[in-house]
Amino acid sequence: MTTKEFFEEMDARIAKYDLLCHPFYKAWAAGELTREDLRNYGKDYFHQVAEFPEYLQEFGARVEDDQLRRAVLVNREDELGTDVDGSRPHAELWLDFVEGMGGERATDRVPVKEIGELTGWFHSVAREGAPEEALAAFYAYESQVPRVSAEKARGLREMYGADEKTCEYFTLHTTADVYHSRIWKHQLGKIVERNPQAAEKALNAGENAAKALWKALDGIEAARAA
Repeated sequence: MTTKEFFEEMDARIAKYDLLCHPFYKAWAAGELTREDLRNYGKDYFHQVAEFPEYLQEFGARVEDDQLRRAVLVNREDELGTDVDGSRPHAELWLDFVEGMGGERATDRVPVKEIGELTGWFHSVAREGAPEEALAAFYAYESQVPRVSAEKARGLREMYGADEKTCEYFTLHTTADVYHSRIWKHQLGKIVERNPQAAEKALNAGENAAKALWKALDGIEAARAA
């Protein structure tokens, strides 16, 4: 399997769980969610946003390759807003969205169990997975974020009258995660080129990450329907 074929297969597996095709995000795009729905989603999904830098720290702390470790920690600095003067942690930008939908910035809400399963899975692969598995998981997540964020921002402005502060997290991630996902793709490609045996583990991890992200939305949608 060439590197090109590997990424074609990876992207095809991720596409089976294309988040923009999920009923919850379709309802968002169509303006069918209430502001309460969006608040509840924001409070639940906050945990994935807030814990993403922790996944990067857990993985980076055990990476032996200096270049890969630096790439992971630079991404973490970006998430925490420590890379550029005046930047804010991405989790704080997410809370601007919650606040813009009429919610409070409190972060003590217990999320739906599927969110706990999602964050637990990412912690596990970051702490214990092979490098190709962790990189594939990060790629499966961040490669979808730019398209999803652009559609969310559009929906918030057009359907819910959101201001720019409320949309800032999503506006930022229409571009930031294009760069991040390219980094993961580059690093993952190097591993697969050196060790073709790593390809199948990476493909399975990428698909499992995409599936876990989809299931998290299943939990949020089920709670909304209830």
